[in-house]
Amino acid sequence: MAVWRDAIRAMLRERGMTQQELARLAGISRSTVLHIVKGGHCGTDTLERIAGALEVDVAELFTAPLDLGVRRDRMIAAVLRELSDSVSAAVMADLKQRRKRQIGTTRKSDRRLPFAE
Repeated sequence: MAVWRDAIRAMLRERGMTQQELARLAGISRSTVLHIVKGGHCGTDTLERIAGALEVDVAELFTAPLDLGVRRDRMIAAVLRELSDSVSAAVMADLKQRRKRQIGTTRKSDRRLPFAE
């Protein structure tokens, strides 16, 4: 049994892609895809074409498919990290703008009082 069989099957299901679509996108015959999905062996070039069509690294074809919950959790974690970076950048930009405005205005202690003359 080829190690990439389960990974390719899971990726096809996950993407809602048919074997025919995979074959067309990879530039290989449908019978080759069928052979691979049934556990048959293939060359490195064919695996690279399949990985390209699935938009994944070739290494991902050699890993066991992750549980949908694990994939979802990883995706949520990645989105939260990206949002965190975006929010941090926005807050820093806002603070920088506030500081610029504060420096441009006179402070209460710098103002002359009318009766101080």
